[in-house]
Amino acid sequence: MKAVVDVLDRIAGALALVAAWCAAAIMVFITGHILTEIVLRSFFGTSTQVLEEFVGYGLGAMVFLALGHALRQGKLVRVDIVLGKLPSRARRALEVVLCLVTLAVMAFVMKYFWISVSRNYQRGTISMTTAATPMWIPEAVILAGMGIFWLTLAVYALRLLVGGALIEESGINE
Repeated sequence: MKAVVDVLDRIAGALALVAAWCAAAIMVFITGHILTEIVLRSFFGTSTQVLEEFVGYGLGAMVFLALGHALRQGKLVRVDIVLGKLPSRARRALEVVLCLVTLAVMAFVMKYFWISVSRNYQRGTISMTTAATPMWIPEAVILAGMGIFWLTLAVYALRLLVGGALIEESGINE
C-alpha cells in the first residue's frame, strides 16, 4: 500500500508543481497586462478594455492552481495552536479527520462547479464584456486547480494513514 501511495504522491506532486508554474505564468501575464494598460492609457489615451475582466479571471485561476503546491510546501495558513500541542498520534488522527472533512466539502463544491462549467459550455455562455470570453474557460481552469488540490489532499490523507510524514511548515518531510 505504501508503494501505491508513493506513486500517487509523485503524480500529485508533479501535477501540483505544473499548476503552480501555470499560476506563476498567469501572474506574469497579469503584470504585463497591467503595465501595457498603464502605457496605453498614459501615452496613447486608449485601453484594452478588458483589464479588469482578465485580471479577475487570472486571480481566481492563480489562487486555485497554486493550492495543491502550497499544501505540499506547508504554506497554507494553518491554525497550529491545537495541532502543535498534540502528541504525534493524536495529531495524525486529527489531520486525517480534517483532511476527510475538507475532501468532502471540496467534492461538494467541485460537483456544482462542474455543473456550471458544463452548462456554460453547452449553452455557449460568454461574458458580457468586449472580450466576450466563453465563461467555461476561466471556470474550467479554477475547477482544474480545485481538482489538483483535492487529489493532493487525498494523497496526503492516504500518506498519513500508511504512516507517512506530516506536512510541517517546511513542506512534506520525506
